[in-house]
Parts: sequence; structure tokens; C-alpha cells
Amino acid sequence: MSSDTTTTPFPPEKKERLVIIFHPKRVSLIFFYVFSVALIIMGVLFMSASTFGAIPPTFISWALGNAAILFGILLFARTEMKRTFTLYIITTWNVRIRTGVFRRQTIRLFYDEISECRTSAHPEEQRVGMGDVEICSSKASNEVVLIFEEVENPEGVREIIMKFIDTIPYPLPWSHLDRD
Repeated sequence: MSSDTTTTPFPPEKKERLVIIFHPKRVSLIFFYVFSVALIIMGVLFMSASTFGAIPPTFISWALGNAAILFGILLFARTEMKRTFTLYIITTWNVRIRTGVFRRQTIRLFYDEISECRTSAHPEEQRVGMGDVEICSSKASNEVVLIFEEVENPEGVREIIMKFIDTIPYPLPWSHLDRD
């Protein structure tokens, strides 16, 4: 082995490889979780009160109790589905955001198109170890194209992306792909 060989942290790949997939943190949607559980509890208490005679057992009281329970369950399910079906993907060639349940939409940005990668977090977010990673594109006049919202350890995610940007191999292994 010669002494002039250098090793890069990420060797050039002929095929794209998955590095990590993650979701937004649940704590970022805590309001919706708490509100939906409160609605379910309120509906159950309303139904119990009408059963035990504290509230007259009429069709309106039954409908209001069931509506609160149903709305709480639907809100909880929608919040969890939104979080579950939002994927932030980092591969050896690009970064992607995939959203949607029925109509999947994927936005991707290759490493040679990234001009800047930065993090932002409010003090409350920093206390729980989450924040946003904003990725700017050189093709879009350095505007923010991708935002990994409410991710855990945003500085670590930014460092991973910056390592890939710093070690872009030439010729580009993704030059054969249509980028539009």
C-alpha cells in the first residue's frame, strides 16, 4: 500500500445506498395528541354522565358524546398518519423528503446542487433536542428547497449532509439520471 493514498469518509459508490430514514419527532405534534385524547376523554365522560343520569339521556347528549369520541379518534389517527408518512431520507447520492399517504410526493436534491445546509431551532425546541435542517439549492438562487422539520439532533443531520457534500466523487455517479 502506498503512503500517498487518501481515504475519504464515504468512498465513491456506483449504486445509490440508503444512509438513514427518519420521521419528525412526536413531540412536535404534542398539541394534537393531547387535544385528541382530551376529546376522547370528554366524550366518554359525557356518555357516562348521561348513562348515570347526571345529564338527561337524550339523542342530543348521545350524539354529542359520540361525536367527541369519534372526532378525537380521527384527529389522533390523522396526526399519527401525517407523522408516519413523512419520511426524511438521506442516501449516498441525494437527500429526499417523501410525504403523503395516497398521493406520494418526493422532493429530492442531489449533493452537487446543494449550496448551503443550516439548522434552526427555537429555544424550546433546543431543550428537547430537536430543530429544523434547511437545505438551499444553487439552482433555485440559494433559496431553501428542502426543510427537514422537527428532527432529532439537527446538527448531527447537518453534519452527515455536509460530509457527503464535501466528498462528492467525480465523475458524478448520478450523472446518468434525469434530475427534473
